[in-house]
Amino acid sequence: MNIALNILPVFLVIFLGAGAKRLGFFPDIFVKGANRLVFYIGIPALLFIKLSSAPFHETFDLNLALISSLSVFIVWLLSLVFVRLKIYSTLGSASAASFVQTSMHGNIGYIGLAVVFYALGNNGLSIASFLAPFIIIPQNILSVLSFNIYSATKRKKIKSFITILKSIFLNPIIISALFGITFSFLGLKLPNFLNRFLEIVSSMALPTALLIIGASLSLSLISKRLYWLFSSSLLKLFFLPGLGVVLLHNAGVHPFSIEVVATLLGVPTATVSVIMSSEMEGDVKFASTAVTLSTLLSLFSLSLWSYLIGFLGA
Repeated sequence: MNIALNILPVFLVIFLGAGAKRLGFFPDIFVKGANRLVFYIGIPALLFIKLSSAPFHETFDLNLALISSLSVFIVWLLSLVFVRLKIYSTLGSASAASFVQTSMHGNIGYIGLAVVFYALGNNGLSIASFLAPFIIIPQNILSVLSFNIYSATKRKKIKSFITILKSIFLNPIIISALFGITFSFLGLKLPNFLNRFLEIVSSMALPTALLIIGASLSLSLISKRLYWLFSSSLLKLFFLPGLGVVLLHNAGVHPFSIEVVATLLGVPTATVSVIMSSEMEGDVKFASTAVTLSTLLSLFSLSLWSYLIGFLGA
């Protein structure tokens, strides 16, 4: 019960965002602008502050990073098998691409960091900030490959390859994380006034991100692709973090670090999945509904993982 209560406030803010959107407090133009503010300024500032101030050798564990990346890759392959075997029914190429993507592309920057911070504190957030690029980069590469596999045009594949490069080298979250890691490794410090400035800016990131998630929820397709949508959520919320937990436990990793990884791997589908589906000939409605369904279910799945991992440290 205590575990669920630690996570519940995060979701109450999400539901507040959903309610505010439907009451007209958040018009679409506000949601779009606030999303850009958080993505390009708020979250990068938060990551840099946490990483640059963290003791490098205590925070950075390559074992965690490699196992996290491997888990994402395995679930991506499994989702391809699901589509190939036509588990429930045949999916069109657009829906298939979006299904594969939504099964492993998690909302690390918005929900993942928020849940870790509010449930596990600053120590958890430092570890999560280090792990973020090691999960975000594979997610983006595999997402674009998914659309490449099911794309019918060569032009679209070339465009997708360019998108891969842009999503990695121009992603502000990845850039800020790499700068933060560099500062931590070299023991560099910003002037106090700049550090304070970033702390003020970063304090808006997580609450605003959660409100945006709530304002973006949609259940428009829930009844039409029920089995595929639930399969996507099952892979994303249960199988992916479960695989990571098993591999990390067998590797002898401390339960606290395992819980951080399970949280990042077990977050709901990223809202950027909708944007990528739109840009790369995917199924936008499928992606949008998958984001909503996985977000609603993740309150229970994240609580479950936290509860189960508690036994590892007992």
